[in-house]
Amino acid sequence: MFKPQWKKRLISFLVLCFGIQTVLVYSDARSIPLTEAALQGRVLWHQYACQTCHQLYGQGGFLGPDLTNVSSRIDSTRFASLLQVGSGQMPPLRLNDLEIAAISEFLRHMDRPEIGRGQLRLGNPDAQSGLQGAFERALEAKWEEGNFEAHVGFQAMQARPCSACHLPFRESPVGAPDLSLVFETLTRDSLEQVLSQGRPEKGMPPPVPGLSLEERESVIVFLEFLNAHRSEIESVTQTLASDRSLELGALPWWEYR
Repeated sequence: MFKPQWKKRLISFLVLCFGIQTVLVYSDARSIPLTEAALQGRVLWHQYACQTCHQLYGQGGFLGPDLTNVSSRIDSTRFASLLQVGSGQMPPLRLNDLEIAAISEFLRHMDRPEIGRGQLRLGNPDAQSGLQGAFERALEAKWEEGNFEAHVGFQAMQARPCSACHLPFRESPVGAPDLSLVFETLTRDSLEQVLSQGRPEKGMPPPVPGLSLEERESVIVFLEFLNAHRSEIESVTQTLASDRSLELGALPWWEYR
């Protein structure tokens, strides 16, 4: 098909392109260097194949929740417990204190609020242009109208990693349902039980920290409110989320460091 001299030129060109790409990828100096402890945590992250189930900035598996912002969203004691004894589908890793500290340090470095949030919520956090941020902005107008108890329920959910699995107005990649439609499948009493005990058979652990009786009632009021105003809030959320942007070069490319 090609003359020998053209084959050599084509191969040389492809090798040159590969070399240029390699240099650009591995010499990107925009990533913040990791500390020694964080580097040890990264080794453990790969050793235990955490990326098989969990994501960082949208990269990884969908069986477990996104861990991009776990450092700022989950209590350190709870996180240590999860690593030692597991939860739901997550097996116990039985890590020692030094290993837990190393993984915690690695994830602390990955949690970069100036870049964005994790799974399907990437965007400019200051403008809250990601899907979750747009959802929260859409709700703000409703809070200004009153709806005090629903607001309290939403705050109780924000204090827990609910959004790591549940996405606004859609089923998540891990199968977590759209909470605005939860009353189509659950009664009020059933939902109260889920908020208290979780649904282990579905891979949902009990909320951590646990919800008090008053908090559970407020969360139920919020979900009733969300269901009643679903169309309006979803429309505003989609409009606000349309301006999503992310500078990929600003991400901490942990795979190459």
